[in-house]
Amino acid sequence: MENEAPAPANRLKEHSGVAANLFSAVTGLVALVQAVRSDPLWIVLGLVALAALMAYQLWRRRWRTAGLAAVALLVLGVAGWALDQDRSDPAPAAATTTTPAGPTTATTTPAASTGAPDGSPAAGGAAAVFFSDVVRLDKKTGVDVDGGRPVRRYAQDATVDLYLDWGYILYSSARHSAMYDDTYAGPEEGAAGRCATYREARRTSAPHHYVGGGQQYCFTTSEGHPGWLQVVNQAGDGGALVKVTVWRE
Repeated sequence: MENEAPAPANRLKEHSGVAANLFSAVTGLVALVQAVRSDPLWIVLGLVALAALMAYQLWRRRWRTAGLAAVALLVLGVAGWALDQDRSDPAPAAATTTTPAGPTTATTTPAASTGAPDGSPAAGGAAAVFFSDVVRLDKKTGVDVDGGRPVRRYAQDATVDLYLDWGYILYSSARHSAMYDDTYAGPEEGAAGRCATYREARRTSAPHHYVGGGQQYCFTTSEGHPGWLQVVNQAGDGGALVKVTVWRE
């Protein structure tokens, strides 16, 4: 007996399987790109989406598609781990040489400068602090610290230095939209030198980040002053307590 041509239903099933495979590959690629370019939140969402897709394909007994989803899940997980390792790498050793010898109290005096009375840098070349304090950012609320004291803002405009959006997404100023990850790089002492190193080296930055307790970032205020922040803890419904230090430059 001669071989019969595949039934139309079988051909349709094969085409559906190919389409599902392509969809899985595209989903994994998009999730990977989002993870590398953005924040840890996208990594988590991508992993959840791929895990759900793999479970669905296993339930439908589509082994090939489930295998592709598993591979994409593995690749995304490795990419997320690599991104986390890159963020947790300490700052270059050169950054530690910028702290002058001798005691300094620049970061221990809230909302005050340790420089000369006319605002010039302190002796020894240390950056003069003109704001250093803990501020509370509620959900969809910003703060302007360029005046030496925190002024709350309820709209993300050109004068806002930091703005906390829904989902703990923290934005830097719109005029200088760059946040450099300083998490695990060291304490507040020495942050001025580290932040200067990041800017001079044109280190990879982002205009916003998903933030959690203990994370540290260097940023620039709307008026161009270098700043450093550390997320102390979450506060209220979607808010956060943030230690902010800004230097006069």
